[in-house]
Amino acid sequence: MQVLHQGGGAGSVTSTLHLSLGLEQAGFHVRFVCPPNSEVERLARAGGLEVHPVSLEPGARRTNATKLEVLLRRLPVDLVNSQSSRDRAALAWLALTRRLNVPLIVTRRQMPQTLAPENWLVSRMAARVVAVSRQVAEALRRRGTGRKKLVVIPNGLILSRVDGPVTTAQIDEWRDRIGWELSRPTLGIIARRKDQDVVIEALGQVSTPVRLVMVGLPPDARLSRLLARLPAQHTAVLLPFTTEVRPLYELLTLVLLPSRMEGLSQSLLEAMALGKPVVASAAGGNLDLITDGVNGRLVPPQNSVAWARVIEELLSSPEAAKRLGESARYTAREEYTLERTVERTIQLYRSVLARS
Repeated sequence: MQVLHQGGGAGSVTSTLHLSLGLEQAGFHVRFVCPPNSEVERLARAGGLEVHPVSLEPGARRTNATKLEVLLRRLPVDLVNSQSSRDRAALAWLALTRRLNVPLIVTRRQMPQTLAPENWLVSRMAARVVAVSRQVAEALRRRGTGRKKLVVIPNGLILSRVDGPVTTAQIDEWRDRIGWELSRPTLGIIARRKDQDVVIEALGQVSTPVRLVMVGLPPDARLSRLLARLPAQHTAVLLPFTTEVRPLYELLTLVLLPSRMEGLSQSLLEAMALGKPVVASAAGGNLDLITDGVNGRLVPPQNSVAWARVIEELLSSPEAAKRLGESARYTAREEYTLERTVERTIQLYRSVLARS
């Protein structure tokens, strides 16, 4: 059973869904627990998974635990894999109170922010803890997760999201949407609220006129104030979250990810698979994906001066940027395949089941 309290939009949700679809295709029977009436429920059903909608509420560990306990009594499984925070807390509580009779695997897809005692307790209750990058694993270890419990299984590239057909009409629609100009490089940040202000501040020190496109942001007063102070040679576009971003990549000169808290970013992985030159903060799972100067650029987090310098360097040297993009494509497509993620997950499940 895969359990997920989030409903859609985040890369962690996409990763969990496609891991589950891959496990099903490999011969495992997956019972997929997710929020009712959510995007991920619709996609899981469309993919042929056995879906069980359950709403897990914030701050309701015991109530959520009871919901999952009732489901597990009705639908026996061999093991349970928690994929997000509310289900992790609920399932750890079931294990602590000896109401979970199958092995619990906990997957951590973000840099941990929970307190050390909570991490320690979860690791005691779990058979294994999966970290999606070495950086997540190390952060968990510092917060009390035992080394023997930890295993690193990176997210896998979902080729259907990057290699699907893109029409001229779809690209033209995005050109109109962002006001694209051939004469102006276009920088893209495709992420929810993740330190975008650092890049906006950096543009104050970039002389090359650019268009900054940020997709995935709700209205934000602080960002709006920063954008109002952008130098006149630059322009910026803020757009809400949408899953239909693939055509936009055809218009981007550079893809940026200033976040300090990535576990292992699906959006960064997809940009790399498309051969886009990428620039990311030297933090979290970005350090696993990118070797600075080889398949992308890493910049000290929250350092707008360094961001400005790297952006200007890549804009002034398109051949160097192209080489980075070509190397990034190889990294994403050869080293981070979804098939490898599924196979390593299967190996983990089998080893846990053998011991249990």
